[in-house]
Formats: sequence, C-alpha cells, structure tokens
Amino acid sequence: MIKLSKQQKIIIIVIIVIIILLTITISNLINKNNIENGIWVNGNHMKEVDLNKLSKYGIKNIFLHSSAIDKYYSEKEVTEWVKKAKEKNITVHIWVQCFYSDGKWINPIDTNKKDFNYDYFNKKIREIDRYINIPEIGGIQLDYIRYPGNAYKYDYHNGVNGITAVNKFVSMVSGSINNKNITLSVAVMPELESTKYYGQDIGALSQYVDVIVPMAYTGNYNQNETWIKDISSYFKGKSGFANVCVGLQVYVDDTDTSSLSAEKLKRNSQAALDGGANGVALFNWEFLDNWFDMNTLKNN
Repeated sequence: MIKLSKQQKIIIIVIIVIIILLTITISNLINKNNIENGIWVNGNHMKEVDLNKLSKYGIKNIFLHSSAIDKYYSEKEVTEWVKKAKEKNITVHIWVQCFYSDGKWINPIDTNKKDFNYDYFNKKIREIDRYINIPEIGGIQLDYIRYPGNAYKYDYHNGVNGITAVNKFVSMVSGSINNKNITLSVAVMPELESTKYYGQDIGALSQYVDVIVPMAYTGNYNQNETWIKDISSYFKGKSGFANVCVGLQVYVDDTDTSSLSAEKLKRNSQAALDGGANGVALFNWEFLDNWFDMNTLKNN
C-alpha cells in the first residue's frame, strides 16, 4: 500500500472538491430550462386573456408584464389568475423592464462612482424577489436589459463598461433566484452589433440565464422569413449555454398594428424553428387576431 504524505492527501482532497464543483457547474450550464410557444401580455389586459383559447392553440408560456402586479391588480388577483393558467398547463413568467421605466433610461453604471449601479441593481432584485414569491410563478423575463444604443460610450479602466454592467446585473438576478425552480430569460435585440451598442454579450449572458429571446420583429426591420431563420441560427450559435426562443411580431409594424394572417405567423414561426430555435414567442396578445395552432409547428 502506498502511503501518502499529509500534503499529498490535502492536494487530492482539493482536486476532488474542484472536480465536484466543476461537475455541478457544467451540469447547471447544460441543464437549462426551455420556453416553448409563448406570448407576451401587457399587465392591464391580464383578465381579458382567454386562457382556454391560448391552451387550444398551443400556448404554453405567458410573459405577463409586471404592471399587472404593481399597477392594475392585487397580488391575490394575480395569484388566482396564475393558478388558472397553470390548470391549463400554461406557465406564467413575470415580464420585468430593467433599465427603462416611465419613458426614461436607467444607466447600469453609476457614472459618478465609475462603478456598477449597485443601488439600482439591489432595488430591482428586491422587486424581482417579490414577484417570484407569488405562488406558481414559473419564470422571470428581463426586458430592456440594455443601453439605448450608446453602450460603447461607457468604458472605464477598472473593468466597468456597458457590457460588464449588463452582465453583472443579470448574474446578480440569476444568483438571487438560484435553486428556486424559476426559468430566467432575457429579451435581446436581434441586431448583430448588439454588444457594442446595447451592451448585450449573448455568449456571456447565456451563462446566467435559461433562455435567450431575440426580438426578431420583421415589420420593424422590414425583413422576412429568411431573416428570421438567419437570426435564429445566429443566436443559437451564440447562446452556447442557453436555449433560444425567438420573439416574433404578430402585427405589421409599429405604425400599423393590424394583425398578420395566421398563415404568415405560422411561416414566420416555422422559419425560427428551422433556424435552430428551441421555441417561439408571439408579441403580443393585444394585437393577435388571427390565430394558428402552434402544436402543428415542427421542431428540427
């Protein structure tokens, strides 16, 4: 039998601990929750939503704007509604606006201190903690998790910049809901220069969230199904540690909110899946007049 010195035993123990921690970390990175077939709902329309209709057409997830809780309904009313949704096998995620509120942008960097805006981060995380304590809430979606196009203007020599600020906030949110069986998703811009202008490093964000949701709104970008497929493929390639659920516009564009045809919506949705997306989400319920059965979509 080989006798080990005390130092050798300590080294072996350290190696074993490192292997265990790496195994747990890799497992957490690989085993991410998915979002398949979702729809956004503004808070003031919560009670108007026909949950039976959503279930019939294959909607499995609802992104409910946090204003439903903060402005329009009590937590009791939201709790009862979320319970009804779950009875229809629909998971409700609270849709949270992060760095944009009441028509104003909030900088994730405290420019006076040249440091992350921890005061605001902690305030927002306390808000999110309140949402996840609503019974049966299944997810949090972070929206406006970005700059308005000027992220590159903030870059300090201490490692604080637009990109690391966005990453830091998302990592803190992720840490706050860890082990609570909550799906964390982020809505991101579909532009290829999203890192420079918006501070959204998709690869880095994928470490902290379950699902990346690129907002591939064809009307706003004057694009088509081919573009949707390309965007889906691009973000799938970038989102190494997360699933991808492509957000699709259900209306013509922001100047014409008339609903797209059911056939057009289905083709757009299939294009996203053909590009490699794990799911699709429709923006949004208020403008969707022409429904199609999302159960008929084919995952590749």
